[in-house]
Amino acid sequence: MKRLWKLTPWCKNIVSSQEGAVLPLMGFALMSLFAATGMAIDMSRAQIVQTRLSNALDAAGLAAGSVANSGDIEATAEKYFASNFPDGYMGSTINDIVITPNADNSVLTLDVTGTVDTTFMHLFGVETVAVAAHSEITRANRGMEIVMVLDNTGSMSGTPLTELKSAATTLINILYGDDETADNLWVGLVPFSQAVNIGSSRASWTSNPSMPSPGWGSTSWSGCVDARQASNRDVTDDPPSVALFPKYYWACHTSYNAWYGTNSSRNNCGTGTGLRYKTGLGATLGPNKSCPQEVTAMTRYKTTILDGINSMEARGNTHIVTGAAWGWRMLSPRWRGLWGGEMDTDNLPLDYNTALMDKVLLIMTDGENTIDNSNRGAYGYLSNGYLGTTNQTNAVNQLNSRLTTVCNSAKANNIIVYTIAFGNPGSTVETLLQNCATKPEYYFDSGNGAELQSAFQQIGDSLANLRISK
Repeated sequence: MKRLWKLTPWCKNIVSSQEGAVLPLMGFALMSLFAATGMAIDMSRAQIVQTRLSNALDAAGLAAGSVANSGDIEATAEKYFASNFPDGYMGSTINDIVITPNADNSVLTLDVTGTVDTTFMHLFGVETVAVAAHSEITRANRGMEIVMVLDNTGSMSGTPLTELKSAATTLINILYGDDETADNLWVGLVPFSQAVNIGSSRASWTSNPSMPSPGWGSTSWSGCVDARQASNRDVTDDPPSVALFPKYYWACHTSYNAWYGTNSSRNNCGTGTGLRYKTGLGATLGPNKSCPQEVTAMTRYKTTILDGINSMEARGNTHIVTGAAWGWRMLSPRWRGLWGGEMDTDNLPLDYNTALMDKVLLIMTDGENTIDNSNRGAYGYLSNGYLGTTNQTNAVNQLNSRLTTVCNSAKANNIIVYTIAFGNPGSTVETLLQNCATKPEYYFDSGNGAELQSAFQQIGDSLANLRISK
């Protein structure tokens, strides 16, 4: 209080001053100070709005980019923007987001503008402050080795296989865009039925058991192999140097595979010299019956993998575990230098956990594991007991258990596993595939062709690593 009393004479002197200019100057100074303070407050509010606007736009862009090929870009962006920037935030009015994608949706440019109402500056005629944000999202694919393990069993005949080819092609188009190659991207294909065809050129991976059929020789084998029985090597990635694979051989049987002898109706397995079977792929009779299309070793070329997809044919029963095991082997660095071609040239498969590289295994099936006494597969007939039992229920349980083993082994090596159940194959296999996937959201239940197409689109988007480039 004493200090205030001391200021009183000074204030009286100012008021009683005869010079006349001091008071107006002081008023002007006070108004300038008030205006500067008000401007600082309003601009600070505008800056806070600007920062949140930019962050919200980045979030909207990332969300939109994640569904660029499988969803509504605009609706997704607006949804995520609204959740991060409340309507009317700090007195702002924001216009609609403008999204501009490039031709293949690999780059999304987002812009948004708006205004913030002023609190003090409107006293001086400034009603609003403009704000704006710009974001550019580049959908940049990380380096990847991807192997698609696709069901080519008899139940896929007709429309289902056509739908699968279309959906798989969609995934490839998402990954490659309009280009024939993409940086550090390799894709392989493993069609499976009751066996997998490794290709007849890889006979060095196989053992050569006695084949009793007349005319059977090195050129008669189409490339399918059996599961290795000893030491559970049917579910390991042990290379051929550890254990060879028996050649697939469906012996002549009068009930369902009578394919040699002199009888023109092909209903006997006599010892005649007249062979009556097709030795190549697509054989409906003969030692290679139900052998699927040959695998396509990982390639960097879009056309090569599309050719493999388009060549798939439906035949045979279902051994999902056999397809999954060969998909893993194509990704396992223990098999480096064995596959030939581009894989050897590019020193593939790369080591697990190579920096900035992902290994991806995609498994799709439309049915339960099956084994019986009328269809010979990679585990022989049910009556052979190669699965440790001749009881069908127990044998199928063994196939299911071994699929789980392969999935767990792949995931233990940080292979990303996606799974697709197509056409309502049954609760047992659906549960198996759910558990096989790396994450719950990496499992897709696709009841029809449209849902299968959507699943492959979503997987393609999921495989695209997003980053904010500007």
